[in-house]
Parts: sequence; structure tokens; C-alpha cells
Amino acid sequence: MQYVSHPLIYPNTIEDREYQRRIVEVAKDKNTMVILPTALGKTIISLLLTVNILYNYRDKRVLIMAPTRPLCIQHKDTFQKIVRLPQDDFTLLTGRVSSEFREVVWKGSSRIIFATPQVVRNDILMRGLKLSDFGLLVFDECHRAVKEYAYTEIAQHYMKNSDYPLILGMTASPGSNIERVKMVCESLFIEHIEYRCENDSDVKPYIKPIHLEWKSVDLPLQYQPLRDILKGMLNERLKWLQSKGYLKSISRVTRKQLIELGDELRYNIEMGIEEERGPIYQAIMQQSSALTLFHMLELLETQGAYTLKVFMERMKSDNKKIHEMIMKENLYKELLNLLNGKCYAEHPKVELLKRVVKDQLNLNPNSRILVFTQYRDTATYLIEELNKINNVKAERFVGQTTKFGDKGLTQEQQVSLINDLRKGYLNTLVATSIAEEGLDIPEVDLVIFYEPIPSEIRYIQRRGRTGRRTAGRVIILVTNDTHDKIYLYASSKRVEKMRNIVIKLNKILKPILRVRPQANPMTQEEILRIQNTIGLKEQLSTSNGLFKTLK
Repeated sequence: MQYVSHPLIYPNTIEDREYQRRIVEVAKDKNTMVILPTALGKTIISLLLTVNILYNYRDKRVLIMAPTRPLCIQHKDTFQKIVRLPQDDFTLLTGRVSSEFREVVWKGSSRIIFATPQVVRNDILMRGLKLSDFGLLVFDECHRAVKEYAYTEIAQHYMKNSDYPLILGMTASPGSNIERVKMVCESLFIEHIEYRCENDSDVKPYIKPIHLEWKSVDLPLQYQPLRDILKGMLNERLKWLQSKGYLKSISRVTRKQLIELGDELRYNIEMGIEEERGPIYQAIMQQSSALTLFHMLELLETQGAYTLKVFMERMKSDNKKIHEMIMKENLYKELLNLLNGKCYAEHPKVELLKRVVKDQLNLNPNSRILVFTQYRDTATYLIEELNKINNVKAERFVGQTTKFGDKGLTQEQQVSLINDLRKGYLNTLVATSIAEEGLDIPEVDLVIFYEPIPSEIRYIQRRGRTGRRTAGRVIILVTNDTHDKIYLYASSKRVEKMRNIVIKLNKILKPILRVRPQANPMTQEEILRIQNTIGLKEQLSTSNGLFKTLK
């Protein structure tokens, strides 16, 4: 194995990869968006570019931003292990750090600062932070840079105040349509996009194969009466919206179309005159109830009677007018009676999941398994079922927010569960979207999608949790003749579109006119002084550790 050789990188720490080298070479001169599947080393690319800037421009600093505190900590830990600089040159700034200390850091000499974007934006707005002495800004998970997200304001401020701004955006996928990707590029002043996937010739030597498999089940016969009632109630709303001209067709209405219609109706309420608002309010009631029924139908088909029943229980207590209207209908009462009686049955995905997990652990008892599901209620139920299997040690992994009385996990609890998985105290995590990005999930042998998802960003993030150091497996559970099939097709087709989007955008992205500053590289004396300082501290640390051991 060949390693990267650089004065500011510890020897034998980074494998020398051709595609990373090529990307860094481009990113040294242009604001660049890097699109790489999870586990192909986006962080290493940002690190290589960082040391290039710090070495060649000794008066410059680098700001590395990530959406969450755990991800910032993860980046800082990675950099400290690899970049040969004194520990004082690495500083973490999050919302837990006082504004007074942050002000000292911004005015100080730390050369690499890791921060959440909310903190950076607040300090720009409230404390006049300029960022003019930063030679590079890194925006991790840059697909978030749309509309009012903090990344957008930070990039605007940096471009305005820096004599030679350089931006690196990193993501597994910026979006599935050219308009969204273009929006991200405009928000971050991107001049060029570098895209790689597992099939590229310069990437193939460095990746492990991932075996992707779909396992399908049929919807239980007991669900058919429930499904018929929900479809009937939904179609009643859709036909009304169609008759009023709000929908052209109702044969293949999607959740996205209903959400967009709601946004349009609410905009019309704000902009219209008083006399026009009554009919629009009526349309909003029909659209909102249609969206609720669409969601209920999807829960039944893709999650099962348990998750649907929990949702309907919540409808009783949330005091939403739309839910009250639905619950008063006779068809809804009939639905509830059937669900509480002869039509209640476990979704066949549950048994299929249990069989897949059991087979994996029989094949390799030391396996680590990550199960993704859209819904907390499903995750709760799956944990109960999986822990009935011998040798399965499963826990639920969800976000921090408390929803409907369901308490979330603190960041400390999340980190603890991840460590338990890494050490083998657990062998299975059932996770919601929180595990898709921004957390240092250890290598897993098997990733299971309890349901397909239409988002290509989330598809790529989930899939990338396996196949990092060894060959991995991904299994997607699909219910035939349901929304599962639609979403499975949608996510796979969107992944295929990415390369064409990149090619088109690279033809229209405009270069930013600027004059590269004269290089002011670190001297050999400075490098030696850093090495001696670090070496002395390492010796003292080793001596102290040995002393404690002897003591």
C-alpha cells in the first residue's frame, strides 16, 4: 500500500488514492462540490486540501463545518489523528461553547476550526465575524445549502469579505433533479463538480463489493378490507379536488403532489382577497385530509397494522380539526372496528426481517446489523420482535426530539449506543433517518431497508453504511403491489440520473474571476519546530501513561 507523503501529515496514515489526488488537484483552484458515495473518503479529501492550504499559506486558516455537533467532533478527531500540527491548532465551536470563548477563538491563532453552521452564522450576524483570514471553507453535507439554511448566508458573507475565497462542498448526493443541484451550486458559489461512483475506473481498486438484494412479500389478505376503505375515503377527496380543477388526474397522485398543492393553496390564501378565501379554505381541508389518508394507506401497506393503529390512537388526542372530521365518518369507524378485530395481522415483513437477521447471525455470530425504517413506532415494534430471537441484542436508534410523548435520545445516548455496537454489546440497531448521515456508525456487515425510500440522498447514505473495509450486503424489503414498489423504482432511477446532471451543470457553471495570492509556504524550520513540539508532548504523554500504569 502506498501512503500520502506530506510535511503536515503523519507518515503511513492515509492511503494514496488516485481519485482523491485528482479531486484535490482541481479543488485547489476552484470552488468545488465533491459528490462521493459514503465511505469513499470525503473527509480525507477535505483533509488533503486543508493541509495544502495551511502549508502553502502560513497566514491562512481553515473552517470546517458540519450540520451536527457529533459530526464536527468526528471530523476533529480524524484530523487530529492525521494532521501533524500542535493540539492547540484544532478547535471545536458548537452551541455549547460560550460566545465569549468563541470570540477569543475567532481572533486567535488556531489554524483549523470545526464548527456547526448555526454558530458561524450567529457570530457573523451578532459579532461581526469576517472570515477574511480563512483560506478555505468546507461545507460538509452541502446538499443542505438551500433556501434559509445557515450555509447559504455563510457562503455569501465569505465570498464578499475574502480576497481569495475557496470553498469545498461535500455530499453523497445533492439531489435528484438538476434544479435542486443547481440551487446548491448557486448557494455555495460552486464553479465545478467532481463526481465519482463505485463504477469509475479510478475508484474501483479501493472499494469493496456490496451485494444488493430485494426480498418481497405479499400484503396479507386480512389487510384488503382495510385497504379498500382507506382507498375509498382517499379517492372521495381526490375526486373533489379534481372536480374543482386542483388536480388534473387522480390515477397516480403522489404524496409530493399533495404537499405541493397544499403549499400552493396556502400561498393563494395569503395573496388572495377576502371574498376568494372561503373556497380555498374548503380546498385546503380536502387536501389536508387526503394527505392524512394517503399517509394511513402507506402505513398499512409498508409498515403494517401495528404502526397504523398507533397513528390512529394519536389522532384521538392531537386535537387537529382535520383528524376530528375524518374520525366522525362512518367508514373510519368501520376501519377502526376491523383493525381492532379480524383484520389485525402482523405485516409479513416482520417475520421476513427476523428470518434475515437470524440467518445472518447464524452465518457470522460476530455480525453487526443496521436496520433502517422510516417510523419510530415501527422501530419500537421491531426491537421487541427481534429481541425474541436467540443471540440478537437489538436497540432502537432515534433522534433527539421528543415526538408525541416518545422521548428521543440525547447525543450522549446516541454515542453510547454506537460504541456498544462497535464493541459487540449490541449486534443490531434499528434506526430511523438519524443514522443516515452525520454520525460515526461503525462498519456493519448487513444493512436492511425495512421499506424502500424515494429519496436518492437517503438511499445512498443508507447503502453506504456497509462495504467499507470488507464486502457488504444490503437487503431491501418490498411489499408487492404497494408504494414500496414505486419508491424502489424511484430511488434507483434517480441514482442513475446523477452523472448526467453533473455533466450538464459543469458545462454551465461559471468561473469566479480572482487572482491567486503569492504562496507563502511554511519554512523547514517551522516544520521541524512543530515536529519537535509534537514529539516532546507525545513522549511526555507516554511517560505519564507509563507512570500511571506502574503506580
